Amino acid sequence: MRIVILLLAAVWLGLAAPAAAQDAAGDARRLALAEQYLEVTQGETLEKSINAYFDEAFAKSEMPDDQRDWLTRNMAVAFEQAMQATFADLTDDVAELFSEEELEAMIAFYDTPLGRSITEKNFEFGVRLEAVMTPHLTEVFTQLGEKFCARFECEAGEEAPSKFGL
Repeated sequence: MRIVILLLAAVWLGLAAPAAAQDAAGDARRLALAEQYLEVTQGETLEKSINAYFDEAFAKSEMPDDQRDWLTRNMAVAFEQAMQATFADLTDDVAELFSEEELEAMIAFYDTPLGRSITEKNFEFGVRLEAVMTPHLTEVFTQLGEKFCARFECEAGEEAPSKFGL
């Protein structure tokens, strides 16, 4: 009986090793595709969008030209560094969420003129979305906090958002 168990274990391990190697190769391929997808959708196009955004945002400022130019240039660099670190952290998530086929299709699309145009507009849309959403979120979370404190009696000076991690 021990021999049968050992033989079965050996066969299972013999079959599992190639499957594990295939999984590792597939994971490596998806990671490479995830990096490529992030580069196509967030690389050079995002950098242009960030620069244009800060140019426009600080152009309305009343600060002296030299300060505005310095702040515009350095804010764009800082933001770009933060975004690159974020995308590096997200690479595993992108590889996990999307299949090879999906990543290849997205890369093929976003690497076209139409795809690049959409990528540029997505940044602007995100900026607009945040501007429009922020007052609504502030309102609903304030109302939620008021309801929470009415229901659970927050201590004097304590706000509900601190109770639920906001």
